[in-house]
Amino acid sequence: MNSIEIEGKTYEEAIKKASEALNVEERDLDVDVKEVDTKGILGLLGSKKIRITARIKGTASPVAEDKPVSENTIVPEDAPVSEDTPEQYGTKFLTDVATITGLHFNIKVSKISEKLDRLLFMIQCDNGDVFVGKDGEILEALQYLLRLAIAKHYKQSAKILVDINGFREKRKKALTIMAKRLADRVRRTGRRQTTDPLNPYERRIIHTLFKHNKNIATKSEGDGHIKKVIISPSSNRPARAGYRHGNR
Repeated sequence: MNSIEIEGKTYEEAIKKASEALNVEERDLDVDVKEVDTKGILGLLGSKKIRITARIKGTASPVAEDKPVSENTIVPEDAPVSEDTPEQYGTKFLTDVATITGLHFNIKVSKISEKLDRLLFMIQCDNGDVFVGKDGEILEALQYLLRLAIAKHYKQSAKILVDINGFREKRKKALTIMAKRLADRVRRTGRRQTTDPLNPYERRIIHTLFKHNKNIATKSEGDGHIKKVIISPSSNRPARAGYRHGNR
């Protein structure tokens, strides 16, 4: 089997399912987004699901095999979908969203790092708070839609990050302060502490913060896209006098 059509609650979940079903790495898949089912504004007021068709790179598409090709038509191998770039396409997508809502986006695109290969769409906008929402939930929905749009257009997964008026840096500082306070409580009491539900980007901030800490361990807990982070004493941490794990 070289291809599969599969459904997931998120784009990442669908890709993972396809990778496991076809027994290949995610980077070895060509992906076509077939259907996105969202409820509510920007998918915030209900569940979301996505259906994709994934095909192992280098194998023929079943649809393409059945479609007749004219003798005069030359189809170059690995022909790009279009001549524009993900940066240009993403900028146009976000500009169109702004126009629909009556706002103006000033957008700058940069690559966070060559290693991560992640594009950052930095938006400056008057009244940009309407696209942030509580704890950035609307911003996450906007980023989700942009990721799907780029993935569908280029037939491959996209690593992107969208920020508005520096919200993510402010959020990062707030999460760092919160996580350090919880870690201090863990050190004092020996009991694990739990954060509020966080998206993957926010959870990564906390995991990275304690990555090299010998006394504190972190792990994500929960199902789906949004999970809590558990901050607890590390198993390598020397036990305090009068305290043993499991007694409190």
